[in-house]
Amino acid sequence: MTNLFKPAMLGRNIVIPELMALVEIQQIDTAVREIETTNLSLNKQLEREREEIAKKKAVLQEIIEKKDALQKDLRHNERRLQQIEQDLEGFEKKIYQVKSQKELEAVDHEIAKSRKERSATEDAILICMTGTEEISGSLDRQEKELKKETDDFNCRSQKIEADININIQKLSEANTRKQGIITAIEPALLANYEKLRENRNNIAVVQVEGGICRGCFITLPPQQINEIKMGKGIIRCSSCSRMLYWKESNSV
Repeated sequence: MTNLFKPAMLGRNIVIPELMALVEIQQIDTAVREIETTNLSLNKQLEREREEIAKKKAVLQEIIEKKDALQKDLRHNERRLQQIEQDLEGFEKKIYQVKSQKELEAVDHEIAKSRKERSATEDAILICMTGTEEISGSLDRQEKELKKETDDFNCRSQKIEADININIQKLSEANTRKQGIITAIEPALLANYEKLRENRNNIAVVQVEGGICRGCFITLPPQQINEIKMGKGIIRCSSCSRMLYWKESNSV
């Protein structure tokens, strides 16, 4: 590795060691930002897909609860119908035991009432049976769809989580590299770099290309370009204040 405390080269142009170190740190910080952005996007993707699965599970649970309620009503109505049939049978037998017109009318009233209730209960049973049958078909289909979507998501999430873990490892390695480089930079200059990076969208050190600052894209004065080429200290762009460096492959 190049000793950062000795004059280093960008192309064939000698520059001060600290600038060389800052260029490398900037490359690391740029890579770190890209990795962090990627991981943020991957985590958001996972969260969105988890929420979608959770919503579909909630809808499915509502259907299951509706089916359970219908089956409960069905059992209740079936028991009620059985009771009505028993009551009706008793009333019909009682007809032959009445001793007055008033008693007969009372029994006839109970029979009519029971028959009406039997009809309503039979209708309720039919509604419950039809509803249960329809829900069962829909439930079976949605359970299969949800299982497939959940299985697909689990496969995708494993791949995404593996990518996230790889990126986390890359971030750790990048941080280690950065910590090894910053020892070559004066604390005040490093603090200035970090503040500038914070205020300039993560970019504090930029290359001069074609006589243009690649940070704000203004054309630099020829004299300033010469100073940058010669490595005369830390040269800043007069427009965006970013630190500038030159590579031999550039041309004015």
